[in-house]
Amino acid sequence: MSEDRPRYSAEKHDVESNPEKGENNLSDHNVVQQEEEIHASDVPWTFTRVIAIISLCIVYVGAQAILYMTGGTLTYIGRSIHSDFANWLLTANTLAVTAIVPFVGYITDLLGRRYIACAGSVFLIIASIVQATSTSLGSSVVAQAIGGMGAGICELTALAGVAEITPVRWRGVSLAVVTFSILPFIPYILYIGELVAHSTWRWALGIAAIWNGVGTIGIFLAYHPPPRHNVDGLTRSEIFKRIDYGGAFLSIAGVTLFLTGLQYGGYQVPWVSATALVPLILGAILIVAFVIYEITVPKYPMVPSEIFKGQRVVAIAYIVVFLAGMEFYSVLGFFPLMLTSLWPASPELTGARGVGYPLAILVGACVVSAALSYSRGHVRALFVVSAALMTAFAGALASSTPFNPTRSTVFATLASLGIGGVIVPALTVALYACPDAYIGTTAALSLAVRFLGGSVGTTIYYNIFNTNFKTKFPEYVGTAAVQAGLPAADVPAFAQALASDSTGAAALKVPGVNLQILQAGGLAAQWALNDSLKGVWYASVAVGGLCVIAAAFLPNIRKYMSDRVAVDLH
Repeated sequence: MSEDRPRYSAEKHDVESNPEKGENNLSDHNVVQQEEEIHASDVPWTFTRVIAIISLCIVYVGAQAILYMTGGTLTYIGRSIHSDFANWLLTANTLAVTAIVPFVGYITDLLGRRYIACAGSVFLIIASIVQATSTSLGSSVVAQAIGGMGAGICELTALAGVAEITPVRWRGVSLAVVTFSILPFIPYILYIGELVAHSTWRWALGIAAIWNGVGTIGIFLAYHPPPRHNVDGLTRSEIFKRIDYGGAFLSIAGVTLFLTGLQYGGYQVPWVSATALVPLILGAILIVAFVIYEITVPKYPMVPSEIFKGQRVVAIAYIVVFLAGMEFYSVLGFFPLMLTSLWPASPELTGARGVGYPLAILVGACVVSAALSYSRGHVRALFVVSAALMTAFAGALASSTPFNPTRSTVFATLASLGIGGVIVPALTVALYACPDAYIGTTAALSLAVRFLGGSVGTTIYYNIFNTNFKTKFPEYVGTAAVQAGLPAADVPAFAQALASDSTGAAALKVPGVNLQILQAGGLAAQWALNDSLKGVWYASVAVGGLCVIAAAFLPNIRKYMSDRVAVDLH
């Protein structure tokens, strides 16, 4: 194989090109091909190459691990830091990922992925350690913001890195392998239950730090991608002049403000308050300004139009990812609440019930991603069936009660199977159709769209749940307590004590409360939670239905499925 860098040919393909200045028209990567393409037969599977892919898989898992471990320990973290706003930890993580990842994808396509990947994994280590030792809400939020930046970088680098060093035709299989590597963390709820029972929740984040440490070492030693051809012939100063700083500011500021407004509204302050409306409106204005700016101003925009030109695959994939992200967060955010509060049980039983749905997401993602490589381009049916599955069984969770944990767990597992079959494979489809030069940017936008959908979905679902629960909890608990013999005058104190301590110890200290009243109130609280969640599952049906419709518009992608390899490792 030639050691010379392949260039894009203008003469051969009748497109404008200036290789000396890295200015290539990449509007159709199936038409604009490299003069000396790298094919699968040219790429040896060396030990270093295998270690590089394994290391990319490790940092991909590490990017998920900090969010999983934080989400699973959120109740314990809230008690340890004495805060009622522990949900801001997940918000800080998601917000950081969503805000930074488009810019990071764009930068890695310009400057390369290796050192940025190392920096991202170091961020994850720092975030895990800070969160594991945190004693305040402030330090926890900072830890999660750092972790979100690291997670965005590492997940993006892993997906884009593996995609570009494997043949295009087999991107589905290769990204299925990356996704499958999350398997060790699937029983994370079981791990957390055992850690809480025998040690402390803080070790959950300690495990994440150790895992990311291993990945950092592997990336540094084995992952050596070549320089980016986008900037062939450019000096470092010329490269930095090409960075779209205006687009970066508008996108990061816009997304940050918009998501902050979403988080405040309806939870900490009313939607009509300035605290919620000002960041929400400013964020929306900046996001619209970003779109207009990218179309009209920069010569080298952060979101190149070449990603979308000549095909509709990428745009439809992003719509599907957004809607699947909304659906994903209905299960991710509220089914664990059902496991711990609607069906209280031993840590082992709760952990066993909690293994099914993340495992199903993994299986769905891996099976459908791998099937893409064998589909001959007929991807529509795979996505329509998966989206229909997630919609039907997420909606079926509305039939849950405090007495049917097994059936509801099966429903959540089947819904998650469908979610997995959409949310990861949609990214893979986008990577099939995008130009090789913009793999990082395409993957980054997909991740950002997924997290943005998740944030919007979480806000909608939480406000539905919170509005219902604020009404139903005192009504249900008060009625049950009075029927069990508690004087009406003592109901507010009993309800407040029961809400603050699910064990019932505080409620038993309320005058007039006995075990019979406590049991009646506890069951009523479970029914209040159950009935408040019905609106969440009904809303998820509407979201899932839109996802089915969007998936039905995906075209055949066979023409993109070649044996070309985007880059070789040095």
